[in-house]
Amino acid sequence: MAQGGVVTTEGNHPSVIFSFIILHPPMMMKWQPCALLPLLALLFITAAQGAIMISTTDPNIYWSDYNWYRSSSYAQSVNPGAYFKVTFTNSSLLALQLHVPPSPSPPTTAYMTLRYSLDSAPYVNITLPAPGNIIKIASGLSSNSSHTFVCYILNSVFTVSRWYNGPPNSVMISGLQVEDGGKTLPNMIIKPKRMLAYWDSIGEGVRTLGVGDALVVDDSTITWAFSLAEGLDAEISVIGFGSQGYTVTGVGDVAPLFTPGNDSFSAWDKYFDAQSRLTSGKFIPPPDYIFCGHGTNDFYRGVSSSVVQASVSGWLEAVRAAAPSAHIFLCVPFGGFHRLAITQAFGNNTGDARSYLLDLGAEAQEGLSSLGVPSRFADDGLHPLGPRSGQLGGILAVKATKEIMKKKMQ
Repeated sequence: MAQGGVVTTEGNHPSVIFSFIILHPPMMMKWQPCALLPLLALLFITAAQGAIMISTTDPNIYWSDYNWYRSSSYAQSVNPGAYFKVTFTNSSLLALQLHVPPSPSPPTTAYMTLRYSLDSAPYVNITLPAPGNIIKIASGLSSNSSHTFVCYILNSVFTVSRWYNGPPNSVMISGLQVEDGGKTLPNMIIKPKRMLAYWDSIGEGVRTLGVGDALVVDDSTITWAFSLAEGLDAEISVIGFGSQGYTVTGVGDVAPLFTPGNDSFSAWDKYFDAQSRLTSGKFIPPPDYIFCGHGTNDFYRGVSSSVVQASVSGWLEAVRAAAPSAHIFLCVPFGGFHRLAITQAFGNNTGDARSYLLDLGAEAQEGLSSLGVPSRFADDGLHPLGPRSGQLGGILAVKATKEIMKKKMQ
């Protein structure tokens, strides 16, 4: 039986880049160095033979709470902005092992970008699919020191399903490869609060770097969502799907956020089709904050105010049942779309003392309400560029904090 692939790495860490073929049995190796000296390649191969894999179930790995479906053998997410982080020691090498199911087959062309950093070094981007289904992060590390690794889903294409049959437009992680004796540590910095944010393409960072190819200009890590989370001292799970709305589907076959009377065609409580995000009807762990900013795509696809209002009302009731103690913020989209329907739906929800309406008004709407009309804040007139998106997150954090304090004083 033969296995093979290409292991590569980028960044500021000592590294080796080579291709390999492993034959079993008998155990034989042949290598063809692609860079640096053959001896160095041999050294890394020898080290990799003694590697062990840290499972995705390791309790010291933090996964953004509501983004990752986790089985006993892998962690899977479809969401740009999803991330995980871990601190480890007793290992001079680190690699990320991907899981590829036999069916459905994953895309053979570029469909997703991961972004990682080790020990606060500059970010490195890796495009999936990865050759050999393994991503070598670093070798030559000090095994006597602790090292912290963080990895994000940066972006993904819209043309591959994010919802059905797998889905293929996802990343599935089997674990982390370290040297025999390597282990994780519990001393990683985790923020005290948990936040869940439902949004559309503006949530997944579409066109934060301008108009162009999704795998080049979409950056989920520089949006309003991460600025908002910093302001509220929370770890965030962004659930953002381009073209999705309260009542309309998103690209990649994603269901609408909430379809009254049709749970199977509602996305809010699912990682993807038929895979619940809830445990016994509840979010685990309980989120401290939930934000929702849909409405833009309902507007552009001609959905009536009454239909949107019914969906918003149903979602508010459903999400409260799943998160009894959360502060729930119903947000008017930055562009002001369906403001009346959203405001009226919130007005019918006055019995909920821990829910809030956030409308940033003209301050946020400037330059973000006319798709196809470029502005200083958005190259396409709708999706805020990274700097503006970050500013909007800061404004949301300030206003959310004020609303909470206002109710506490009542």
